[in-house]
Amino acid sequence: MQKQIFDTTGRELSKSSVSYWVRGIHNPLGRVNPFTPTACPELAYVIGAALSDGNLNVHEHHREILLSVTDRDFAEEFSRCLAKLLSRPSLYKVRWSQKRKRWIVQGASIFLHKFLSRQCRELRPWIRHCRKCETAFLRAFYDSEGSVSGGIQVSNTSKDVLFFVKHLLRELRIETGKLYVQKIAGTILKDPRTGRLYARKKNCYALRVRSKSVLDFTNIVGFTIERKQQKLLEIAGIRVQTRSPGGPGGI
Repeated sequence: MQKQIFDTTGRELSKSSVSYWVRGIHNPLGRVNPFTPTACPELAYVIGAALSDGNLNVHEHHREILLSVTDRDFAEEFSRCLAKLLSRPSLYKVRWSQKRKRWIVQGASIFLHKFLSRQCRELRPWIRHCRKCETAFLRAFYDSEGSVSGGIQVSNTSKDVLFFVKHLLRELRIETGKLYVQKIAGTILKDPRTGRLYARKKNCYALRVRSKSVLDFTNIVGFTIERKQQKLLEIAGIRVQTRSPGGPGGI
């Protein structure tokens, strides 16, 4: 009796398909972008972006990783990191959306999508792999959620993520204040791009770097976004006009 072979959806596979896979003529994954979760600064940066400004979307059979931001240099760094993770020979396109008034980067990988869909706690081993991974994660998170106005602040609706950020900073000898509620759920907000009003669904929490640690933050973490980095250098009292891509820590 001939043995039947089925795929994960229950569909019967032909002997020729299996034969092609065994002989290396065809890839059983088809055109799926490969991804191996190996710890590196680029993966840590993408995780940091995904836990903040990034979006994980599902379109029929596609699993998309998308970043929509106001700063092109942020989008370009995300494109570089995403391309390396998915072994892409060229960078992902950074396009301008006139409707959204934002720079957009899109990549697709069912494996990376599934990996990034995990909770922050489950992703910590890849973030905490080494100091470069830790600083790359922090830089991406601050690129997304950080602000520089008289000091360095980062905001997010997840207390767990912010407590983790606080812990990483403390290990890098960067002191922060207490986590506090910046805006409460129900607050009416106005989208500066569309003018539309909407109510905040969750509390938004914030964390500030203490003044005495601003210089340490500048030297260890910094920003990929040039406009934020320039403000940071000003409040840190550093007269430097240019820097290498990827921030002070370097990716």
